Amino acid sequence: MEDSGEILKRPARTAAEAKRYFSPDKIKTLTKRVIQSYVESFFTGANMSIMSSISPSSVNFNIDKSFDQKLDPTQRKLQIARYFNELRNVLPAILIMDGGVIPVSNNIGQLGSQTLRGNEWYGYYPVIRAIPITVVAAARSVEEADEMSALLSLIFNELRNISGGSYMTGNKEEGETWVIHLPNEPVEVSGISDTEVPGDPVEKIWHAEAVLASVLYEDVVAIKRQVSDLQFGGVVVNSPNMLDTLLPEIVIPDVISLNQQITILVTNMKDNYRVVLSDSKIATLNYQMLLTPRRPGPLTIKVVDYSSHHRTIVQSKTITIQ
Repeated sequence: MEDSGEILKRPARTAAEAKRYFSPDKIKTLTKRVIQSYVESFFTGANMSIMSSISPSSVNFNIDKSFDQKLDPTQRKLQIARYFNELRNVLPAILIMDGGVIPVSNNIGQLGSQTLRGNEWYGYYPVIRAIPITVVAAARSVEEADEMSALLSLIFNELRNISGGSYMTGNKEEGETWVIHLPNEPVEVSGISDTEVPGDPVEKIWHAEAVLASVLYEDVVAIKRQVSDLQFGGVVVNSPNMLDTLLPEIVIPDVISLNQQITILVTNMKDNYRVVLSDSKIATLNYQMLLTPRRPGPLTIKVVDYSSHHRTIVQSKTITIQ
């Protein structure tokens, strides 16, 4: 996710500012809104023509709910039932629930690219998150719930690619650089279940759920610094001539204690270089190149040249976590 043109989204100037841009709540809310727009397009939008007939004439959406992935299936079923009892006056409805935000560990801390523009340095760090999503459709009749269940199966499986679900992105002209991918694998939709309505011995709520194990959210955080401020986020910026002729150097102590965090400094970085760790179980990096030990053991820090299909390690250093 490199950006070689004009930066429309104002780059972060501090680590705290960068974190605010990509808080879990913002990522979850945006992802659920995008999925809502995608599903809604089959009822009232651009994708209505793909389906010759859709039974529900009006569908309400709710994206405010979240669930705990650690809940056992019984408790989660009761949780979903409670949500739909709260919404029974607006059925048919579709509930879009998230199960948290999960960092994609093998991308943490990698510098995607960097550029020098006059005396300003721009560093671009990929932000990649996996978000478990459950989409639940409910109605007052089993027939209507069954039709909505079939529709969920189609829009998250056979119709995903032709209707734009495989790649949903923001408006780059307005500085939106995010991309959201639905799972590139079959999505299972459960059978129809019923929920009792409290205080009514006859009425029931019928519902089915589609489990999207991992919706992928991608964006890039741009960090801007003056070249005179040589060090930022573990990268030392030298003059362009030096960048062309000198190999990178990894500056970090040979031994780090398990309870110690330390910033990795890398001199003479180039746009096509990435900094990676040999084992994310031993330590991880954040976007500031702050190394966090996880367990004792040897760890190799590598500067990898990504300029061709044959990736080359241009520098490496092995340290010990103890």
